[in-house]
Amino acid sequence: MGPTNGYYDELHIRHPFLMVFFYSGTVWPLVLPYCCFNVFLLTALTVLKNYWNISISILPQGHALMSLLIAYLGVSKVNLAYERYMSAQIATGHAFLILRELHQLSITMTENFENAEAIEWRRDTRQTIIQLVHETVTALRDGKHAAALARNVGYRLGEGIDGSKVLNSRGGIHHYEDPMILVHALRSHLYNESAKIFKGGDGVPELQLLERCKMIDLLHEFTVSYRNLVRLASSPLPFVLVQMGRTFIFIWTLTIPLVLTGADFVQEYPSAFFFVILLTYGFLGLEFLSRMLSNPFGDEIKNDLNVRGMGTAAIIGIKEDAGLSEMNNLQGNRSTATNATTGSLRGIVQKRQESIRKSARHARLDSGRKVDAVDEYSANSFKYCEMDESAGNADGFPVVFS
Repeated sequence: MGPTNGYYDELHIRHPFLMVFFYSGTVWPLVLPYCCFNVFLLTALTVLKNYWNISISILPQGHALMSLLIAYLGVSKVNLAYERYMSAQIATGHAFLILRELHQLSITMTENFENAEAIEWRRDTRQTIIQLVHETVTALRDGKHAAALARNVGYRLGEGIDGSKVLNSRGGIHHYEDPMILVHALRSHLYNESAKIFKGGDGVPELQLLERCKMIDLLHEFTVSYRNLVRLASSPLPFVLVQMGRTFIFIWTLTIPLVLTGADFVQEYPSAFFFVILLTYGFLGLEFLSRMLSNPFGDEIKNDLNVRGMGTAAIIGIKEDAGLSEMNNLQGNRSTATNATTGSLRGIVQKRQESIRKSARHARLDSGRKVDAVDEYSANSFKYCEMDESAGNADGFPVVFS
């Protein structure tokens, strides 16, 4: 057993040595074959030395000097990979949170308009933002897709700078798979269409220029995060650095048995076997760790960023915000704006308090923890749903997952 999707709970923190014995979600599945190979090689060299007096070894001094270069390359790659991983995590969360905030702002600034055109405008805004989340997740989960969007690497239809047509056997990607095209359409919808629809009248003020610019600013913040995400998804670590570091680490690690069969370890076979496993796990583990962290959007390991889950959470939040707005609009006529705001907010708080009181049952799903007073207010009672990869989404927009 092990932590799910790279996350571990309070149980692992309270019992730190429990984490040492986890297998799933660690680098052990990748490193263990090499540990077994080094143990087998050390055993074969020991048998040759003891029974046939054949000694195969290398100078420990040369191997030790090489370890200086190995340490520098290994630590540098891990640092670069960790920086990429954290940057991807921050930018992904920021991008989806900004889209939800944009949807909330579009509702708040136009909720006084209740005509058919205003309702249609808000619905189109919600559907476009949800589709933008889908297309962003699609672009991030496919490195070739991201590379085509960022650098037109042989997969995108159209004319290049040299005027040549670009089309390969996969058929290329089309304009509707580029999230920036949707961003452009949404920007025009927020700025131009809103000016035509929300003109004011009958005691309702029109949508001001600064209000429209605020929505455009939030959309710009999303494009900044999206640009960083595409850069990370389409630009791996430099090939020369990866190749050089991997070559030296594998040569150094797989020659450890040749050092441990020297004259200094003739009478220390148990410790030799122990250290060959430990050193193989340590150095190759760092190499595989850097490979994992350098590709945070891939599906290779359980420690990848759950971009699909983050997108799902954003879509659920957007739909809940829309449902709350529709519920408030159905409450009927109210006397004054102050009473309307106070009554609406009071109703929301009361419903959420009731939801939290009923949510303690979710804490009992964790058999490893005891439900206490804190747990009664720590869960969420909303149903969880997934992005649909096989059909269109609930709002009628096609899902472009590949």
